[in-house]
Order: sequence, then structure tokens, then C-alpha cells
Amino acid sequence: MMNEWYQRIICFSLLILLPACAGPVEERPLEVPLPSGENIAGLKIITEDGGHLAWSKKTNQIAFDRLGKDGYFDLWLMNPDGSGQKCLTSNHPLLPNKHIGQPAWHPSGNLIVIQAQKKHVPRYADTKCTPGAGALNDLWVITPDGKHVWKIHTVRDAVSKDAAGVLHPHFSNDGTRLFWAERIRNNGRPFGEWVLRIADFYYDENSGPRLGAIRDYNPGGKSAFFESHNFSPDDRHVLFTGNQDGPLEIYEMNVASGSTRRLTHHSPMTWDEHAHYAPDGKRIVWMSSKDLSFNIKPFDLQTDFWIMNLDGSQKNRLTWFHAPRHPHYLARSFAVAADFDWSPSGNQIMGLVITHRPDTRKRGSGIIVLIDLPIR
Repeated sequence: MMNEWYQRIICFSLLILLPACAGPVEERPLEVPLPSGENIAGLKIITEDGGHLAWSKKTNQIAFDRLGKDGYFDLWLMNPDGSGQKCLTSNHPLLPNKHIGQPAWHPSGNLIVIQAQKKHVPRYADTKCTPGAGALNDLWVITPDGKHVWKIHTVRDAVSKDAAGVLHPHFSNDGTRLFWAERIRNNGRPFGEWVLRIADFYYDENSGPRLGAIRDYNPGGKSAFFESHNFSPDDRHVLFTGNQDGPLEIYEMNVASGSTRRLTHHSPMTWDEHAHYAPDGKRIVWMSSKDLSFNIKPFDLQTDFWIMNLDGSQKNRLTWFHAPRHPHYLARSFAVAADFDWSPSGNQIMGLVITHRPDTRKRGSGIIVLIDLPIR
């Protein structure tokens, strides 16, 4: 079986679990009132049952994963206001029908890349194979109507502490490349050893999608954990999270040279993750536990969304989910800002806030919030 760290921490920190693929749930967004005259982010709760999400810049649709009553994630679509919720993958005849999620839109709006758990994985390992943990997941592509699916990348089948896996696939803005993180083996550290991978991506209407040449990146040359984020608007750089220098930090990498630049510099007890360039490339939003709680035993984590300039300067907190006298306060015993995506216009983000602890039935599940960014 996989080591305890991989089971207890990566399953929580990187994954999100949510309710069923049984039918659309129309919810009226809850708008959090904000004091007049303050330049702070506006906040709406879109759904109480959300997961990893992606916002199409072409069609303005939201793709997200949600945990069903069968205990497995499925892929859903909805509008930015939470209406029109539709499940695409429940009992799909062409998919393994275990955990399915972690979506990312192709810039054409005609394809979605997803992760899907291998069908042969025994039930006891399911919690390691959720879309946010990625163990024993392969990469697939699905059309937004759910009618066509293709497997485009397969990892090793072995169920062991050295199990392979994938996380956070993202298309380049020109649609010709795919970026993801892939687990290689156990290395005795909390998340195991990973590499970053960028492949050429091709699509033909007759034969479907396929990957071409794959280039591997190991920033720092150490056995470390890496998590892929998105491409810069000009596709020359990518953002990623890594622990090659100790704590989880945010980095930018030059795709051509592989050179990196560290954008956050925090203590070992600060958690930084989920960084995305704004559509105009001038700002970066990410999540951080800076100035909040992070304990390993017993495990506890609090995070908010933060924003900074492209060069890492002018870091400012966007949300205040843990401040009792602030309008953003969620009044939840557990709240972890996690995965998110930018709106096509760049004046909003939609993000997941985990509100259930990993030792509960709804472990890792949370709310999806829409955040209006402050005027600059």
C-alpha cells in the first residue's frame, strides 16, 4: 500500500470530493454583503457542492468534478451563475467509471482534458486515486456533450507505494501543447517523486486527439513533488508548485530553457499552491496559508486566495475566510481555498473552498465561490 504521508496528505491537500451525479441542482448564489467604499473582493457562493473546476474562455462554461453517491467523482458542466448543471460521465459506456475529474478546457471550447482512475484499482486504494490525488489516473479527452472520449496518456498499472499518476493537465493557449505533472515513484517524502511534462497535442476530426513528443522537466534536479498549473498568455512560461527547496512554493518556468524563478519565499510551515496567470499575464493568483494555521499532526490547514504581480512583487490577500469580523468570513470549522480559474475577462475568479475535513464522509468537499477582483 502507498505510504501514510501520500495517503493522508496528498489526498487532502490536492483533492476535492463532492456529491452526486444524480441530476441538476439549481442553486441561487448567496451574495456576501460588503461594506461600501472598501476596495476588497466581492464574493458569491455559487454552489455548496463543487470541486476542481475550469472556466472556458471560449464558451463561458464551467467544468467541474463532483463526488457522487457511489463514492466516485464525475464530470459536470454549469453556467457561471450556477445554473444549467449537467453531469457528463455517470455510467459512461466508454470510461472506467471510477474517479473522473480535474478538467481543463481546450482553447477551442470543443474539448476537455480530464483524469480518470484505472478500472482495475481495488476499492481500498480509491481515496488515493481521486482527481486531486491523481494516483493511478490516466489522461483522457472528452467533448462537452459527453458523446466522445479518448484516452491519450496511460501510466503504469501497478498498485503499490510506487504507483504512477497524473495531476492538473492544462492546455497551452494556442492549443498545441499539454502540460501536466506525473508521479514517478515513492521517495520517502510526503508526496513522492514527480516530474513536469509538456507534450505536443494534435487533434483530427476523424481520428481524434493524440499526444506527440513529450519533454520532461525536473526543476532543481532533485527528487521532489511538482504540481502543474497554467501557461502564460504567450505560452513561453508555465507556473508550478514544487517542494524541491523544502516548503511548497510557487515557481515560474521558461518552457524553452527549463530555467525557473521562485515567486514565493515562505517558511516551511506555509503552504503555497494553485497558481494561475491572469488572462492579460500581468498578475498571478494563488492560494496560501501565510499568517494562518498549518499543522501536520493533527493535520490542520487554513488558506486564502492571494494575488501578486508577475514578478512576485506586491503580494496581497484577496480573501479573508478565517477573519470573524470580515465580510468574507465563512464561519466554518474548516475552510481551505484551493483550485480555481480566471474568468475570460480577467475581472473575476471562480474557486473551490474545501469545507469538510478528510476524516468525514464528505472528505475534501466544499463550496464554489465567485470572486469579483478589487479595482486597481
